[in-house]
Amino acid sequence: MMKESQSKDSVTVRWDIGLNKKRVAYFVFPKEDNELRLVPGDELRLRYSGGTSHPAWQSVGHVIKLTAQEEVALELRASQGVPVELNHGFSVDFVWKSTSFDRMQGAMKTFAVDETSVSGYIYHHLLGHEVEHQIIRNTLPRRFGAPGLPELNASQVLAVKSVLQKPVSLIQGPPGTGKTVTSAAIVYHMAKQGQGQVLVCAPSNVAVDQLAEKISST
Repeated sequence: MMKESQSKDSVTVRWDIGLNKKRVAYFVFPKEDNELRLVPGDELRLRYSGGTSHPAWQSVGHVIKLTAQEEVALELRASQGVPVELNHGFSVDFVWKSTSFDRMQGAMKTFAVDETSVSGYIYHHLLGHEVEHQIIRNTLPRRFGAPGLPELNASQVLAVKSVLQKPVSLIQGPPGTGKTVTSAAIVYHMAKQGQGQVLVCAPSNVAVDQLAEKISST
């Protein structure tokens, strides 16, 4: 089911105020509920249909956090008239924004029809074709860490060294194992090589902010 058609009724909300003085609504979406998959940055509309204690109200906000207790933290754009004295009977609607998907479709079209958009090796590798492994010939740094970042452990050093020598790499690890620091170190060394600009992407604005913060530390 597409996100734009999704909503939740009978939602229980608890209220808080963020460091930026904006209202934050917390509500639970169980992980086993597959109808709505949220990520930080998603926009939601929180609404109250009205009753004897408060008139109808609604406000749009964006997801800033998904807690381990399966709570969604929604930072509201407007703080006026928020029914903070109420906790029950709310509804949540997903606010559809096509920008990200328009960009994805544009990128896929370019990938399909523009042979200069990506190297032949990466093109065939991404499509799962059998290709001969390539090694990037360059001078490896003596130290694989980067200034301003925590010291890398052995597995992180191995990951950085491997990425700097391959056209395509995949780094995996559970949360808290230092993937962001490793990625920032890789970007640092790629930039130091002076072979061109480095484009860094992430699946959400929050992830981009976290990675950009680490990169700026170098």
